[in-house]
Amino acid sequence: MTQRFAKWILDTCLPRSGYGDLDALHIEELMRVPGPAGLREARALDRTLVTCDQEFGGPCSLALVHPGIVIFQIAPVDGSEVVRNLHHLEFRIEQYGGSLQLESNRFLIRADREVFLISPEGEEIEIEYWRAVKFQAIPALAV
Repeated sequence: MTQRFAKWILDTCLPRSGYGDLDALHIEELMRVPGPAGLREARALDRTLVTCDQEFGGPCSLALVHPGIVIFQIAPVDGSEVVRNLHHLEFRIEQYGGSLQLESNRFLIRADREVFLISPEGEEIEIEYWRAVKFQAIPALAV
């Protein structure tokens, strides 16, 4: 996965324009139903589904191979917010050097550029390791 090379299919909850250099296709352009039908379309077109449908979150064992699902917790107000967050997701995935992929994974975007991987058990895993709280022992002070 190389930054800015992912292909996206956008669900009906997302704005229809303002995507600049993003390789995005809006589901309404296909005249199809969003949600599960959107996932079928995403698989057929080999594009990652971007949606606000919270049904894709939580415990879920998708038995099928899919090009990835990105869930916005709150619907973005415009296309530039979608672009900013998807580019940020690509950048974070790139930092994992191939050990993390869009394909067959689900991601949650909570607030602006706050990204989590959703496990099959529904656990939201922080992928921005620098945000994780780490405790260190306090060194002994000389008296």
